[in-house]
Amino acid sequence: MKIVLIGNGSLGDSLIEFISKEDHNITVIDEDADMVTAVVNKYDVLGVTGNGATVEIQKEADVPNADVVISVAASDELNLLCCMIAKQLGAKHAIARVRDPRYLNQKAFMCNNLGIDMIVNPEHEAAGEAARLLRFPAAMKLEKFAQGQVEVVEISIGKDHPLVDLPLINFKSKYSTNALICAAQRGDEVIIPGGDYVIREGDRISIAASRTDITALFVKIGLLGKQIKDVMIVGGGNISRYLASQLIEGRFNVKMIEQDEKVCEELAELFPKATVICGDATDPDLLDDEGIESTDACVAMTLNDQKNFIISMFAKTRDVKKIISKISSQTFVKLSANAGIDSNITPQVLTASKVLRYIRGLANRGENGYLSQIKSLHKLVGGKVEAIEFDVAEDFKAAGVPLRSIRLKGNLLIAAVIRENAVIYPNGETTLNVGDSVIVMTTNEHLYDLGDILL
Repeated sequence: MKIVLIGNGSLGDSLIEFISKEDHNITVIDEDADMVTAVVNKYDVLGVTGNGATVEIQKEADVPNADVVISVAASDELNLLCCMIAKQLGAKHAIARVRDPRYLNQKAFMCNNLGIDMIVNPEHEAAGEAARLLRFPAAMKLEKFAQGQVEVVEISIGKDHPLVDLPLINFKSKYSTNALICAAQRGDEVIIPGGDYVIREGDRISIAASRTDITALFVKIGLLGKQIKDVMIVGGGNISRYLASQLIEGRFNVKMIEQDEKVCEELAELFPKATVICGDATDPDLLDDEGIESTDACVAMTLNDQKNFIISMFAKTRDVKKIISKISSQTFVKLSANAGIDSNITPQVLTASKVLRYIRGLANRGENGYLSQIKSLHKLVGGKVEAIEFDVAEDFKAAGVPLRSIRLKGNLLIAAVIRENAVIYPNGETTLNVGDSVIVMTTNEHLYDLGDILL
């Protein structure tokens, strides 16, 4: 496929990193010549320097023949304009980043009337992930599949964790659970574990199950604990606003800390049910004065990774039960992991995963429509594992064949099968039937169709 990307900030770089690993022709447009040169050399893509909202530059990038144009420039309005021009020039699909909360309720209008095929909002995605984690605090990461029927939860195995030294072959029988451990990270190594894998201290494991089964398992191993009620949000940007709105609707007690007085006035007007504090949250005295020690969760969502890291580390010294930090730099992602920070949220990775799913879906269209359509795709375990939900289409060669008789590619696991709203945790006798949804966990990339799991 021919893909044109307009704008090369942090989201653009994440998109190129993901998409360039696949068999696509990519052209990047940006007004910063040095940035264009750097990305061309780093990813072996084509580059055009100029204003992506001009017909001349779009033609130079061969937009009229593009399968997908993705505009992720700094301005929402510029992204919409770029996509509208691209569609008029002949681009088949257009994706725009739109972040302003005021446009949130206009997505359907913009798609239906402006010719935009997909609108992505990194801040809204990040707030959604933070809200899910606050509702299930034992998880470091939580993703939903099959309209919420199956969840994949990532947890960390500490020194006294009940799963330490447990062979996976004994996991289900010991805890009488339907949950399936489907991915594991030990140091820098990430694997799809088999029955002979033994869980060790320091591992990060991903568990797939229904919400009911996950909850039951966490009760048995003592991880469920007290639910979160009081949340301290640091930062007054879009992520914090999206998150505060969701939490207040969910009847959480919300306290927001922001340094800019004007922003504080806006927050107080927007969220009369929240407590808004004007001050520098990197000041330990302020955090202590505002009761960080007694809060259930601290969510650091400023625009600065270093500040978020500092705030999270201080919250850890005060034994805050749940700490969530927005981190964009891989350097701080590693520092946070080494420091034991619960959950890091990287908005550009969440959004890039969503765009990648859309692109794979387009690439997977046959002459008569989709083959085994990708319904959802999430990057897990620091982006090293893909969890993909497929429909089983009529063309799937192994439909109706027991799994024990199917040769699957390595580093791949079928985590769950959803059939007529029932969740099946597969064994050797399980079949994949036409109409089923299948959740596949893999460290392999380039899975476009369910048939790609077969040897």
